[in-house]
Amino acid sequence: MKHLQQLSRFVSPQFIPTRLRQVSLIIYIMLFCWFAIGLDANADNILARWDQQLFDRIYDAPPHSEPMWTVMEGVSEFGHYRSVMGLSLLLTTYGDEDHRKTGRLLTSAYISAGVVTYGLKRIVRRKRPLDEILGNPSLPSGHAAIAFSAATILGYRYPKWRIPLYIGAGLVGFSRIYLGRHYTSDVLTGAVIGTTMGGLVWHNRITLLQWEF
Repeated sequence: MKHLQQLSRFVSPQFIPTRLRQVSLIIYIMLFCWFAIGLDANADNILARWDQQLFDRIYDAPPHSEPMWTVMEGVSEFGHYRSVMGLSLLLTTYGDEDHRKTGRLLTSAYISAGVVTYGLKRIVRRKRPLDEILGNPSLPSGHAAIAFSAATILGYRYPKWRIPLYIGAGLVGFSRIYLGRHYTSDVLTGAVIGTTMGGLVWHNRITLLQWEF
């Protein structure tokens, strides 16, 4: 009965404007992903060529010294699901009530971003920039999606840190290009997915936090 009451509240008239905004966000991300499908594994068009040229400029540009490479590998790890999952567990296990709520929202955001990212990878099936054989598809960047989903949630929760958080997420995305793991469009698509999923989770936070698991 409690869950039915929560569901009826979720679809009540006062939520309609919020629902419309969220539907608009979903339509936006679907259109963006449709645009990205033009950059599939076998694409040979002007968008793919521009993407390749931009990747070459970043990947081939100095300095690619061992210390810088190590730094970028460290930065990249902040976009790994282990990092965000670890932060979520830390907040929900040892934090106060507000921190536990933040941890639950982080979990919802990165799982949502991960599901969308995985689905799009299987649809587009784009090869990695330096891989001849299609392994884990390139587009979109999972690290960028996870980093931006976390930055969005934490940015809403701690507004004073919003800009540094997004800068950090941007560095994670840049590191994926620097290390030769992704094209620029992979990172941008991942950033859109992460930001959108984070925004949807945040704007549904009241309903999400009321559910008991």
